[in-house]
Amino acid sequence: MAESLAQGMVCTARRDVRRTPGLHRIPASDRVGRRARSEQFRWGKFAGAPPGALNVVTGGPPEALADGSSTGQTLIDHPKLDKVSFTGSSAAGRSMLESSARRLRPTALELGGKSAFIVFDDSEEYLDAVVDWAMVGIFSNAGQVCSATSRLLVQKGIEAELTSRLKLAAAKIRVGDPMAEGTQMGPAVSKVQQEKILDALSRAREAGCTVHAAELAIPEALQGGFYVPPALVTEVPVDSSAWRDEIFGPVLAIRSFSTEDEAIELANATHFGLANAVGRRALPTRSAALGWLASCRAAWCGRIARRCYPPGTPFGGRVGKTSGFGWELGVVGLMEYVSGKTVVSAAKPGFSWGAYS
Repeated sequence: MAESLAQGMVCTARRDVRRTPGLHRIPASDRVGRRARSEQFRWGKFAGAPPGALNVVTGGPPEALADGSSTGQTLIDHPKLDKVSFTGSSAAGRSMLESSARRLRPTALELGGKSAFIVFDDSEEYLDAVVDWAMVGIFSNAGQVCSATSRLLVQKGIEAELTSRLKLAAAKIRVGDPMAEGTQMGPAVSKVQQEKILDALSRAREAGCTVHAAELAIPEALQGGFYVPPALVTEVPVDSSAWRDEIFGPVLAIRSFSTEDEAIELANATHFGLANAVGRRALPTRSAALGWLASCRAAWCGRIARRCYPPGTPFGGRVGKTSGFGWELGVVGLMEYVSGKTVVSAAKPGFSWGAYS
């Protein structure tokens, strides 16, 4: 077995990365600008990469180009690429995969999600921590996070109290300029995304859901921004879009459950498969943990207030679901970018099989 080789020319792409944190696949954007790009090149130099090995190409939405295509799709369609690694929506991921399929080209996809946060009633004495976890899980980056825990499953014994606390906490979120000190939530990444989020809230109301969203007080200077209110959605039917579909915004859908089995069934009833979280005082049994993992590849499960997902832990979508496949982070994440090679040599000079002598 010889040393593994680099995959070759790899294109890493992210959709709507202008306000998306994290550089798991070495992305860059117009928002991060020169500083982030120079940092990336500094990292490349530190790692021993020669000049030209790392190139950053920034782009915009499809409508930014005259022919209606996008910078990312133009790169993906290039015949000299050896691998594609994409982070974005499931729809865009299908397009990337179709382009790679024609060339039988390796592709890693980290796509959408509709992750569940299951909270058991033995967490009652830690409700402040539960609220914090739930808020971070859905309102960070204005909910524009693939692994956002956008479905909250609460055991009936604490449903009323937890929902009440979440309403109060969400109403106090300071929405505004993301670069200003004290801001807790910035805008949506684009006008299109803002309209998508607001439309999702409208459809939730039409489906009979109750939407709890405080009216925003945005300064006049920021009125042109793509701001949306942090929202909680209760009385959510399981067949509603608010419960099933990724909104990619600060919208938390809340349902209650009675038993552990019911919680597992509700959490796993999704076509996505990215991440789930569990909040309970008692550590889960092995069988329960396996049940939670059935619809995802990553799970935050343990006692409240214990962070159990280190940055170097591998992360990715569950194969067979619409959250993609392939790994980020950790050793297996690095192995996504190398190709094994086997070399067989004779044990001693002059060795012959003798098969045709």
